[in-house]
Amino acid sequence: MPPVEVGETFTETRTFQPEDVDQFAALSGDDQPRHTEPDGDGQRMVQGLLTASLLTSIGGDLEVLASRMDLQFQRPVYTDETLVCELTVVDVDLDVEGGVALVGDVVVQRVNCGDDPGQADTAAAKQADGHTAGTVVLEATVEGLIRE
Repeated sequence: MPPVEVGETFTETRTFQPEDVDQFAALSGDDQPRHTEPDGDGQRMVQGLLTASLLTSIGGDLEVLASRMDLQFQRPVYTDETLVCELTVVDVDLDVEGGVALVGDVVVQRVNCGDDPGQADTAAAKQADGHTAGTVVLEATVEGLIRE
């Protein structure tokens, strides 16, 4: 039996804090003012690749060696917004030398917009600035190998 099966879903939930953005800025060099200085609402824009790190968290849990990631950023993400990343396995190939190849579709969406931790995941839940809970912020396709 393969370590993953088609249709299986894995999730990661995260709320990025200003400290996360600062650490990523120092590590990556992506220290634009939009990431380092709060906006009028006191929030900072999270770097796109920091948002995409939710995918690598799932991949790390599954011990996937990624070979390709096709990222499509849909909306900006801000500090204190809770995100859920969902990876759904869409293809598994057991006949790959050295392991099991997989392809997954990924969707990252807002669960809340930072102002109310219990806020429902609905399009009706909106902040004054227009950030909407339930909004897809990133879509991706990932390919990789799980070594045997």
